Amino acid sequence: MRHLRINLATWVPIFFIILYLLPLGLRDLWSPDELRYAEISREMVSSGDWVVPRFNDLRYFEKPVMGYWMNAVSQLVFGETNFAVRAASAFSALGAAFCIFLLLARFASRPVAWLSSGIYLSMFMVSGVGTYSVLDSMLNLWLTASFTAFYFAIRSEELRQRAKYYGLAGFYCGCAVLTKGFLALALPVLVVVPYMFWDKQFKTILKWGWWVMLLAVLVCLPWGLAIHAAEPDYWHYFFWIEHIQRFAADNAQHSAPVWYYLPFLAAGVLPWLFWSPSAIGHLKGQMHSPLLRYALLWAILPLLFFSMAKGKLATYILPIMAPLAILFAFGIQQAFAKSCKGLTWGSWLNAVLFGLLAVTTLVLHYAGKLPLDAEEAYRPWLLFSIFAFWSAMAFIAIKATSLNGKVASYMLMPLGLFMLAWATFPNVSIYSKMPAKFMQQISHLVEPNTVLVADYPDTMSAFNWYFKREDVYLVGQKGEVRYGLEYPDSQHRFIETKHLAEFIEQQRQHAPVMVYYRDKPDMDGTLPETTERIDKGRYTILYYQAAAD
Repeated sequence: MRHLRINLATWVPIFFIILYLLPLGLRDLWSPDELRYAEISREMVSSGDWVVPRFNDLRYFEKPVMGYWMNAVSQLVFGETNFAVRAASAFSALGAAFCIFLLLARFASRPVAWLSSGIYLSMFMVSGVGTYSVLDSMLNLWLTASFTAFYFAIRSEELRQRAKYYGLAGFYCGCAVLTKGFLALALPVLVVVPYMFWDKQFKTILKWGWWVMLLAVLVCLPWGLAIHAAEPDYWHYFFWIEHIQRFAADNAQHSAPVWYYLPFLAAGVLPWLFWSPSAIGHLKGQMHSPLLRYALLWAILPLLFFSMAKGKLATYILPIMAPLAILFAFGIQQAFAKSCKGLTWGSWLNAVLFGLLAVTTLVLHYAGKLPLDAEEAYRPWLLFSIFAFWSAMAFIAIKATSLNGKVASYMLMPLGLFMLAWATFPNVSIYSKMPAKFMQQISHLVEPNTVLVADYPDTMSAFNWYFKREDVYLVGQKGEVRYGLEYPDSQHRFIETKHLAEFIEQQRQHAPVMVYYRDKPDMDGTLPETTERIDKGRYTILYYQAAAD
């Protein structure tokens, strides 16, 4: 790429196809997240009920409905495949990149718009979440669209244009609420209001705020009324349990210290982390730009907000990747124009670090320090190839003479990881977090009338998805479906551990019984003798043939 002329307008779409779309169906679904979201959407399509989210035919009220709708539409279009399960996340990442492009093409230039879009799509957190089935990529699409619409509205001179863009901002905020709840409204308010103060336009947001809120309410109202009519307890559970307790209570889910996001932020912006000091340094003198001030608040304020909340997950900071891509694009462009040595030194550090990782992988392998079986000797070499390819791209970036050539090299760095990562997972991971192969191995034992029992929602979801069953019993632990199991019409779906032996004997009088454990407890002597037992990694199947057979 040293002398090759790269057109980012062509390169970025090709990159999306190669890095996002091609690997989507290669690896098996990951438990619990991907199987959960795949199954909820599958049941939505199968039942025809697009109002009440259900998981194993149990009420599941942890999230609103938009993300499930998007996944369900994907399954209608692409079938019940791994590609379909992840497609909504991938196209959401593309949609967010398109918003960045529109924003910068209008208020900066098309070259910096393509540069920023390319940086964004190749950020490790964006591409990682964008090729994985969770709701965060979809939420980020609506948030990025709302931030973009807000800025268009703020910079519009005509009344009609302002009404249109503030209306669009409200529409996108409503979609964000329907994807992950009321906190989706907090981020735009948290950023836009301080920016209006900074830009001395606070009266404007007071004038148009009602219009934004009205559109957001109108978007949410139809489903909000429908879910209330179908399940009156939904909003009580979702607001108090999933919002207040999750983020603010002393026993909040995923509690973590205030600095929790810093390492995830550094890893999330890879490979651009190595250019970030030069990029940030060359923003000096450019902060008079209203767009850069907006991007700065968009990046910093949500990060502070999530850092102060008690409940934390790494993917919560995905919405700040878009403004960071904008800031990086402006800084990198300026650094290259001034022949900044920092870009070269950053690339050298990048190349050396990943070269060392490649060598270290082989050293650990031959020292017997990797958790691999004898037949997995090829996996360290694949991992070595991934790191070596990354390092080679960094060297190519050093030699490239054009900015687009350097950027294209950086964008390609994660390619080996996303194309080959599925083949590097050791068996210890496959048989603890990726149950597809295990389900295939036991499929000959599962008949339409087989009574299926799982020890946790993780294992339950594998039965659900791979055998298209919504009638799986749970034993021992209720986990995330505890709320759904509390309803009178669902309580029979849970079996106390002490009653499992009795349940098996009763059920096998008329049908086979299969019990699926991920971590089987010591229950020797308490359960009936099995017809067949299958163990693989952390997975255990206890199979009981019907007594009539």
